[in-house]
Amino acid sequence: MLTGNHRIYILLTFLLCCTLLAAYGQQSPQATFDQANTELKSGNYSEALSLYKSLEDQKNHSGALFLNMGIAYQRIDSLGMSKFYLLKALRFEETENQASKALKYVESQFSRQSAVLPKFPWDVATDWLRHNIGASNILLIGIILLNLGMLTFVSRWFINWYPHYLRISGLSTIIISLLLIACGFYTDYVSNRYSKAVMVTEEVPVVERPKKEAPLVSQAFEGYTFTVDHYRSRKNEYWSYVRMSNGLYGWIPNSEIRIL
Repeated sequence: MLTGNHRIYILLTFLLCCTLLAAYGQQSPQATFDQANTELKSGNYSEALSLYKSLEDQKNHSGALFLNMGIAYQRIDSLGMSKFYLLKALRFEETENQASKALKYVESQFSRQSAVLPKFPWDVATDWLRHNIGASNILLIGIILLNLGMLTFVSRWFINWYPHYLRISGLSTIIISLLLIACGFYTDYVSNRYSKAVMVTEEVPVVERPKKEAPLVSQAFEGYTFTVDHYRSRKNEYWSYVRMSNGLYGWIPNSEIRIL
């Protein structure tokens, strides 16, 4: 007859075996990525993409994953999706050069090219800060400088050496820190409100209102890029309010684009 201790031992053994079987049966992300790369090299692009997508769904993101997905989509002539993933790969330092070269090739394959207006200097600066430093880091630097500036300014009351220098230094640091904090809040606001998007279907009208029968603003084609305004878009579940690269504004169905 089994005692209580024996029952507990059997139960723990059973649970351990189930855990080991589950872990053994689940393929590691690296093994899945290697298998997908093998399928890609063999020309089995659909199978490779299926495996890559499973990694993407599991949040196993990397520059190499997005680069290979961009290449696979280019091979099946889905150039909009290829551009989307190559732009994502471009954000990773390890794949930046390869993605840039592949992106130039994909761009040359589009049958329609959109006019592109140059960005305003502050938009260029904000994009650089978003992708290279981040709003939270800017805020952190600003707060640290603010404390240092206040400490320097107050120290002139206790230190007799160069009080004028300490006053000027403290005020200058405080002003710079406040500018950085304001810049951090603005960068965070821009990051939350706007995103870049790529059109992945062949052709679609951009319209004045979020309705199919609304007046036409412009015609968009595969590979066109947009700036999505999430604040304007959130009241319409199936539509996005966008700024086209030629400066025009309008609405486009969500199913036609992929947001970066």
